[in-house]
Amino acid sequence: MSQLERFMSGRDTISTKAAKLTVTINGEVIPIIECNKFTAKLEKNKEDVQVLNNNWKMKKTTSVEGTGTLGGYWINSNWIKYGIPFTQEKGDLYFQATLTIEDPTSSAGKQIVQFDYVNLDDIPIADFEADDGVMEYETDFTFEGVHLIQAFKGVDATDRNYLNQY
Repeated sequence: MSQLERFMSGRDTISTKAAKLTVTINGEVIPIIECNKFTAKLEKNKEDVQVLNNNWKMKKTTSVEGTGTLGGYWINSNWIKYGIPFTQEKGDLYFQATLTIEDPTSSAGKQIVQFDYVNLDDIPIADFEADDGVMEYETDFTFEGVHLIQAFKGVDATDRNYLNQY
């Protein structure tokens, strides 16, 4: 067994299918069971800072923006149901999303992340082609707050129990 294998097992990586997404709209928790893609990241805006007697161009973070992509299969009308009334009568649709990642094969544990004030860039209504595929949607979004509710416990390579598995 190599030194690297003593510290990292393939089974401890997280399967891409080990995630669950729910959204909360008007107090209603909706499981997004059709979701097949979810990405989220914090994009930092950095300003250049130049000072005398230093050739390095330094950076100062001045703001942050939460962005992401949501995709899924067409199996319901939730985005039309909740999106159209907000855009036509009540203003824009903002909601909360909760992402839970837990792979039972991994010893990394569970991670729960909450996204606040999620706002879709567009409301998926229809997207289909005359081919042999299935109907899917994809939309970008922004969010204005993120909380790590529960962190992965991680894989501790110094833990004797972990090392004894090998």
